[in-house]
Amino acid sequence: MSTRTYQCPCCGGPLSYSGASGKLECASCGNSFDPETMDEMAAQGEKDSISFAAPSETYSAGDAGKMQSYICKNCGAELVTDENTTATECAYCGSPIVLEGRIEGGVKPEKVVPFKVSKEQAEKIFTNYFQGRKLLPNVFLDSRNRIKEMRKLYVPYWLFGCTASGDMTFEAQKRHISRQGDYEVIRTEYYMVRRAGRLRFEDIPVDGSAKIDNRITESLEPYDMREAVPFQPAVLSGAMADNADVDAAECEGRAAQRVAESTAQAIASTVRGYDTVSVRSRNVVSSDGRVTPALMPVWMINTEKVENGQKNVYTFAINGQTGELTCDVPYDKGKATKWFLGVFAGCFVVIFGLLELIARLGVFG
Repeated sequence: MSTRTYQCPCCGGPLSYSGASGKLECASCGNSFDPETMDEMAAQGEKDSISFAAPSETYSAGDAGKMQSYICKNCGAELVTDENTTATECAYCGSPIVLEGRIEGGVKPEKVVPFKVSKEQAEKIFTNYFQGRKLLPNVFLDSRNRIKEMRKLYVPYWLFGCTASGDMTFEAQKRHISRQGDYEVIRTEYYMVRRAGRLRFEDIPVDGSAKIDNRITESLEPYDMREAVPFQPAVLSGAMADNADVDAAECEGRAAQRVAESTAQAIASTVRGYDTVSVRSRNVVSSDGRVTPALMPVWMINTEKVENGQKNVYTFAINGQTGELTCDVPYDKGKATKWFLGVFAGCFVVIFGLLELIARLGVFG
């Protein structure tokens, strides 16, 4: 046999049923509640349920006949390109390879965002990156930053879309402060607030390549999907395209989290006029969820630096549509510490000067 106990949502004290009022009453704070309301509150919880229908269309025989594929024996990357390419370099590690055969299997991309940034423009973006960045290691500032390798790459993405319905309950308070003689009286009103709403999400991007750090791909976003075109083998001319090696099911969790959090934030933003608000329960469910495979344009640039007699390779990535650049170059910790101390010292001098001026003017008597 199962039992259920009810606690006051205002003070946490036990509730007991009163036959006279027909309500659950709290002996601690005096509040009363309808039994139906308490049963509904007890049944609610954080029960997000968000799902997406995965794509299943694979490359057709016609598409496969116009494309070549290979697996890099050095890093394991699986890439494809147009039928006219016979030899190239791996877009990730730079190893020379010979294309081995026609593409087989794999989920066919539905959309492609074309390159708008040319190779010359990408080179200029790379060169300009180092200007005015005083916290970079000296090895990037004292010598010319030469491009060791530069590759035109389409990175696989999964684009998630769905309609999300959210139902949330909040505990809210209003405080009223008044004076009665020598006493300050604080009166607190407790509220149970419920909100529900529906939002539509389109093209939430999640990187489908395990070989590129998610922090890099997320730094390159966003892409303007209004400029996307339907996939056809011809778009790969002069470029490489990575096959997705992280399937949609593995990426679904990141997309579902973004949907749930965005929906909850949008609903919570409608609760206004209270002094304090806290979430009591949240339930976000989805419908019409689907996943669209797509290819996004990225210029991959490697530069090699010799530090303490050791060669280090640094990777730069440029959004091939917008020109946004991100990289794995660390900042110089010594320079950062000196900069912080300099700013702190400058602020201290200003504050000390203001205090001395105030003292001389006798502002405080």
